[in-house]
Amino acid sequence: MAKPVGFDQKIKLRHLDYIAREASSLDRKNVHEKLDEFLNADIRGAKSRKNAVTVLMKIWYLTPGELKSLRQRALELLPSLSFHDRLVFHWGMTLLAYPFFKDVVNELGTLFRLQNEVPSRQIGRKVKSLYGDRRRVEVATTAVLMSIKSWGLIERSKSNIYTLPKKYEITNAALKLWLAEVVLRVSDCQYMPLEMIPAAQFVFPFQFKINIREFEHSNFIINRQGLDMQLVGL
Repeated sequence: MAKPVGFDQKIKLRHLDYIAREASSLDRKNVHEKLDEFLNADIRGAKSRKNAVTVLMKIWYLTPGELKSLRQRALELLPSLSFHDRLVFHWGMTLLAYPFFKDVVNELGTLFRLQNEVPSRQIGRKVKSLYGDRRRVEVATTAVLMSIKSWGLIERSKSNIYTLPKKYEITNAALKLWLAEVVLRVSDCQYMPLEMIPAAQFVFPFQFKINIREFEHSNFIINRQGLDMQLVGL
């Protein structure tokens, strides 16, 4: 059975900002209609716009119960954050909503760790090895790459080669803890060594330092093993 893809439309940051502002509404039908109207300026085709609505609703609105508190913390912090810090929340919520997005950016992050330039053909082959050689996989891979390019997190040359312009440093303590929880949930790990959290390949556009003291007054579980092994769990 083919693995589901789902993320099949280029999403702009202003689309994510809009749905995040509407995410607290209880009227799903009204949110859906307002989002469709908002997207009309950028996406003229009805089918493409419908796809974008589906993607955006899943990222910020149709959140599973176990992730609602994570989303709520993000919504409370979003209005006071800078442009770059807002990117972290959008990135994290997209990782949680779409395993396909996570797999694409994980492969991209792995390649960027090995080389400075990533040809689109190379990342395309990597993703097809996971999801099969299907046209839908090609379209969705392009949608992910074009989305994160429009967010300013990667750059593309005329020869379809991607580069990483600059990693955004996260210094906000609450934001670091929020992203740490995303990393643990997306990795499906009960515990993870502390140093592996900021090193996760699927958060490659960001860099942050986090020490064990920052977890001590949070809901995380700290498990110390031996003299130098510190595990963090949920």
